[in-house]
Amino acid sequence: MKHYLKNRFFTLAAFLTVISVQPATALEIESDFDYLRSPKTSIEGLHRLFVGVPVGKNLSFGQSLYSGASGDGGGAFFWGFEAVKRFPLSSEWNLALSGFLGGGGGASQVVGDGTMLRFGAMGEYALTSNWSARAGLSHVSISGAPIDDWATSFGLRYQVSPRAKSGGTGGLKPTRASFRTSKLQFPGTLSRSRTAQTQLQLVGAEASFALANGYETFLGGDGAVSGGDGYMQVIGGLRKRWPLGPISLFGQSSIGFGGGGDVDTGGGLIAGASVGMAFPIGELFDLDLTYGTLSAVSSNVSGNVTRLSLSRVFGRDTKRAHSMEQQQWQVGLGLSIQPPNASYMKSRSNDGIQPLMQESSIDYFINKKTYLTGNAQTTISGGVAGYAVGLLGLGHEFDLGETWRMSLETHIGAAGGGGVDVGRGLLGGARVEIDYILSSNNAVSLGLGVLKSFNGGLDTPIAQLGFKHRFKTR
Repeated sequence: MKHYLKNRFFTLAAFLTVISVQPATALEIESDFDYLRSPKTSIEGLHRLFVGVPVGKNLSFGQSLYSGASGDGGGAFFWGFEAVKRFPLSSEWNLALSGFLGGGGGASQVVGDGTMLRFGAMGEYALTSNWSARAGLSHVSISGAPIDDWATSFGLRYQVSPRAKSGGTGGLKPTRASFRTSKLQFPGTLSRSRTAQTQLQLVGAEASFALANGYETFLGGDGAVSGGDGYMQVIGGLRKRWPLGPISLFGQSSIGFGGGGDVDTGGGLIAGASVGMAFPIGELFDLDLTYGTLSAVSSNVSGNVTRLSLSRVFGRDTKRAHSMEQQQWQVGLGLSIQPPNASYMKSRSNDGIQPLMQESSIDYFINKKTYLTGNAQTTISGGVAGYAVGLLGLGHEFDLGETWRMSLETHIGAAGGGGVDVGRGLLGGARVEIDYILSSNNAVSLGLGVLKSFNGGLDTPIAQLGFKHRFKTR
């Protein structure tokens, strides 16, 4: 089963970081459940999480993550691009049409390409100025699985307005972006294959947003790097902090979706609770220690979670605030190919294998030319359904005149799924990118590089075409 599951942490890392670093931009967040009318696999329903930005009048574009939500399809995840067009019908009602293109797999239900297409038609009723209730129909098609069906859909939409330039509080205020490692233990629990469930080592990312009176909401994701190749979870919740001098205590509750890696999460719905302590490291960072429980609702599998997080804390940098200096960021979207080498697949057969990947990246500039980068890739076609790659690295830019620039990047990361021979999952790589500058904030990019697993057969060149957008935060 785990040959068709994937490690999706780094996809989530880019997704969550993009959310956390856009405090001055209007965002649209939609959370829906799609229940298939005539399910022919163990995936009977999907949860949809869409985060988009306005790109025209009543038109939004962004990325969506779909995860198994009902049946016995815990561990099915699909990621890609989505556009939403709204037609106002009255002051309270909208008709929303959406189109999604992406890929993924999991839950031993998807093989081959894993390409997913979805069309949605939803009626929306405004509950408040920010919240709307949604209900309607969608059609879901997944290549490599007998899924080509209509679904009943319902959910909520939250529209985040940009904060006023004077520093008003009208928008969603990010408080921190975190990278974390976790140990997940299931004492006395059996896996899906009815063997003793092993301990999982996870890495992940999280974005947190301030509410009021010490409360914050958060959204995070983690993927297994050992003990359960292909396990992933997407989880959000509510947290309360109590300051104790320079440190703080916190308690939190959470709910989300997870599965894969032979972990028996049933339909995929998971919930948990934990307590922790945050220690400041200078003015910019916190080190968080957390301990709690995590349970799969439909399978009664429960475990203990011990977590260590490094958090970039926003709004505490007094030097930057006094100088009014802004932080430079860059988001990249693109497509790439990985021509397979002879040992690319575990089966050692490349028949029908031509991986086409979609990429998302986020760059954090530590000075004018040098940046830290996170890159997430997932297959959308090419016979490796469920294959995903995540990379962290360091890059540096060089100006080549007024309209061209070059960047060099080195990476290390993890991958899994799709039958690709990544060994234990640890990867390294390098890339050179040439950007044609369209404006001060936008560029198109061509990249060439290499990607190699440290203890597997993957050793492939990479060619990438992408679009980059720059923005600044305080």
